[in-house]
Amino acid sequence: MLFDRDCTFFDGHFPAHPVVPGVLLLDTIYDNVVKFGTSVITRIDNARFYKTVLPNETVIVNIRELTDKVVCTVNSEAGKVLKVTYRKAQ
Repeated sequence: MLFDRDCTFFDGHFPAHPVVPGVLLLDTIYDNVVKFGTSVITRIDNARFYKTVLPNETVIVNIRELTDKVVCTVNSEAGKVLKVTYRKAQ
């Protein structure tokens, strides 16, 4: 996944030092989880951010589906970026 520097959200999200907004990362991961074909997600159980994502920085999302949750980790060349756990409908 790559967020091109030309994306308009960078204009308003720390213009002098642009970063990908955390909510955009979470939303993009959620979209990928849904495309992956997992069950219905009801909420975010836990999200921990470790590093910022910069414009044109490639990140890799790993999705691990468990019985009651989906655990996603995001990594870049700089290391671990984010770990989020989504709860599935019971």
